Amino acid sequence: MVTDQEVRHAIKGIIGEADTDAVIYEWNALSHDLAEWPGLFGSSRHGWIIKRSAIATEWKHGGRERPVWSYDLWFFYGFRTGKEGDNSDDEVGVILDAVGSGLKASPRLGIDDEIEKHELLQVKQNTTINCGEETLHFANCGLKVNICC
Repeated sequence: MVTDQEVRHAIKGIIGEADTDAVIYEWNALSHDLAEWPGLFGSSRHGWIIKRSAIATEWKHGGRERPVWSYDLWFFYGFRTGKEGDNSDDEVGVILDAVGSGLKASPRLGIDDEIEKHELLQVKQNTTINCGEETLHFANCGLKVNICC
């Protein structure tokens, strides 16, 4: 059976193809000190955290069970003001759309024998977060992955 680590690694690969400048962690690399968060993502303050947030199981035909793993994909991006058509908010939208399209194009995450299909990327919240001296865009995204049994 596929492991959580393999799924997170596959998600990382797809995000990395769509968002080539991002620093991507396959675990929760955040500390409790918000002021440290921007530095995790390098000078561009741009990156992702991928972590499994829930495990569920549902019944399939014939009494089989199917695990459904839920992943949080947290996106961070350095905030900057600007003018219409030249601001960080527009850039965040382009990146989120590209990652959503990349995931949609790989419904089994490249793990064809062990993943049934994942659901589409859900952006649950897209806001900013004050990290002390810096502000970051923060998008709380979710992805449910249906594991084959």
